[in-house]
Amino acid sequence: MHSIYLDPPEIQGQTVTFRWRITPETHLYRHNHFSFQFPDSVDLTRVPQRLWWDILLICLHAHWLLLRPCEIHLPIRLGAAERHFWLQHLRNGLDTLDGYRQTAAPSGPLDIDIVDGVLECPRAIISGHGYGAAFSGGKDSLLQAGLLAELTDRPLLVATTSPLPPLEDHDTARREQVFAAIQARRPVRFVEVHSDLRACWDNGFPYFAGYDVALNELTDTHVYLGALLATAAASGVTRLFLASEAELQETVVIDGKIVQFHHFMYSAATQRSFSRLLAGYGISYGSLTWPLYSWQVQQLLWERYPDICDLQYSCWRVPADRATCSECSQCLRIALTALVAGRDPRSMGIDLPRLLAYAPQWEPMAPPAEGEIPRPRETVARRAHALVQNAIRRTSLIYLTRLLTDGALWRVATKPIRDQLAAFRVLRQRTPPTAAPPLGVREAFCEWLDPDLRDRLTEIYASHLGREPRELHFATFDRSRVLTERATAPLDWTDADSYAA
Repeated sequence: MHSIYLDPPEIQGQTVTFRWRITPETHLYRHNHFSFQFPDSVDLTRVPQRLWWDILLICLHAHWLLLRPCEIHLPIRLGAAERHFWLQHLRNGLDTLDGYRQTAAPSGPLDIDIVDGVLECPRAIISGHGYGAAFSGGKDSLLQAGLLAELTDRPLLVATTSPLPPLEDHDTARREQVFAAIQARRPVRFVEVHSDLRACWDNGFPYFAGYDVALNELTDTHVYLGALLATAAASGVTRLFLASEAELQETVVIDGKIVQFHHFMYSAATQRSFSRLLAGYGISYGSLTWPLYSWQVQQLLWERYPDICDLQYSCWRVPADRATCSECSQCLRIALTALVAGRDPRSMGIDLPRLLAYAPQWEPMAPPAEGEIPRPRETVARRAHALVQNAIRRTSLIYLTRLLTDGALWRVATKPIRDQLAAFRVLRQRTPPTAAPPLGVREAFCEWLDPDLRDRLTEIYASHLGREPRELHFATFDRSRVLTERATAPLDWTDADSYAA
């Protein structure tokens, strides 16, 4: 049994530090504290004291699933309704983790207890109104930035720089260039927050606990949400978004449990649950991209916002001295999306010769075994692989040649160009033809979009993308609703006991 004691947040100047004590000690943490560092433009005196506690719980709660059995001790009073919220939200998460266990044995009881204190620390309504979003420079956050800049007045974009050793994707010059460029190309308020949270944990710890996921896959977006919440509250911004695509909403029922995509940290079910919790501040939290598949996000970004699509920064394997690694399946997918659309992947920092040297290593996924119930991760991966296969077959060899030779077609006779084109031919020969999965906007999820933006967003999506018949995704939509309602049913901010919590 782990006992975890959460200490009050410490605010010194523009730095907020969170600490906890844990017995017995665990290898999950390299150190039991983390901080957020905010620029001077962020007035931290405007952030309600209780919100710091909620940020701490949001950032750490997924870890408790890996430290079970455990008791969580807080000095503040939660109340029965909010204790139910956290325990049921954790139960939802454990049901999903059970679907990604390395062994067949289920986890059993939740074995987490939350012991709250007597200190009253009520929520307070935040004064102000406006729109804000987490921003990383990936295609999703770029699309949300484009949409918010088009539909709202000077939206707030919050970037969180929190390196995860040994990765270098938060330390590249390209990332800083993207941050500067989005401010130059769109009328936005931009804030960069620094945190050491992602450096304080052992990212491989879940594997030792029996789960086939890394720790950052369970908790990364909670770090970004924490920075967004504090910055938005200090700025009087109450409508908040973090991009979450249709793939994130995939679920399946296994042994009577709803198993989500393994990145459930920012599924619609999780985001809408947190939104209900944050309603006590007058904050709403969600996504603009719930109805869109990843491929549609890329397509819409290229078609509607061509002047910012070159800023896309999506490669987490990138070394500090490059713009992308150009040696992974994600870089290959991004490049193929651009090539099929008649665009130049080099505008996003893709090194085409390096990518083509990698390309023959890529292989499509095998179909599911007979009788297998695919987990959401496999369902999403197979769809993505089918789209990549289709893009490989559709990519124009003439257009690729023109890019590689920079229009000087005589260079086709040179050995480097011959080798690069030969590598692509090998990739195409090893890629069997396949029909692209039919993708359409998942219109049921449009119902959950921000009510003031819903109609205009739906119109934009309909003008660029087709619709997926509702019956094809309604079961997924309904399971997402069920997960949220299980966690949030007792929360009622009109009730004195719940609001005091």
